[in-house]
Amino acid sequence: TFKNNFVGKSYAAKKKGPGNTFHQEELYRIFQSDLAHGKTFLEVGVGPLVWYSFMSSKRFNDIVLSDLVEDNRKELEKWLNKSEDAIDWTDRAEQVAALEGYSDIKKGASEIMERTRSSIRKVVACNVLEPGVLPEEHRENLRRRSFLQLPGRLSYGLVPCSPFRSVVDNVGSLVKPGGLFLLGGIGGLKSFAMASADFNMANVTEEVIKEAVTDAGFQLTLYRTKSIEFGGNAGVFSFILAARKP
Repeated sequence: TFKNNFVGKSYAAKKKGPGNTFHQEELYRIFQSDLAHGKTFLEVGVGPLVWYSFMSSKRFNDIVLSDLVEDNRKELEKWLNKSEDAIDWTDRAEQVAALEGYSDIKKGASEIMERTRSSIRKVVACNVLEPGVLPEEHRENLRRRSFLQLPGRLSYGLVPCSPFRSVVDNVGSLVKPGGLFLLGGIGGLKSFAMASADFNMANVTEEVIKEAVTDAGFQLTLYRTKSIEFGGNAGVFSFILAARKP
């Protein structure tokens, strides 16, 4: 259902405007900190979104984006190629420009978008439910990245708690020793509505999130969380974590 019914532009429309300032500000802090080192960066399950890369491109110039859904990958390619019908992420770039301290926000946004385009090397398919995650033809070249991010869309995760642990384990195998694993998303929510479809979510707890990461062989170095209002659901929270592979 997810692969066939997820529409990139419909999802992107939900991500316009102010957005999730918690995730954006926390990611910015991480990319400005000593946690962010190395040369290679892989985003797994990025959807049609490029704004994560607006921040990561400040520190990395070898970025690879991946997603399960072909429509999302097409939207990413259209943005990279400046197609007329590409999703316009200028508003998000302006927010990042403000975080980076540009006095001229519009000029800063333009520079950030160009910086990001030049840093993204390729867009590939992925499937977090399968060992190896990436297609065979890309696996050897892209595995063992020094910095890997699993954006929030995974926790719209489409999987119950037990497979969630397998997903973290599968994706974590792509990080080389000494590398950093970033995971962010929303916990405590069972489903996510978009257009005419409802998508299941992992509905993970903080305990499940932390245990999944440590059981995958990582050392938790940072964990931030914030309670949020989401459609009248109680107990919903945003989270972001960073974990190092020994």
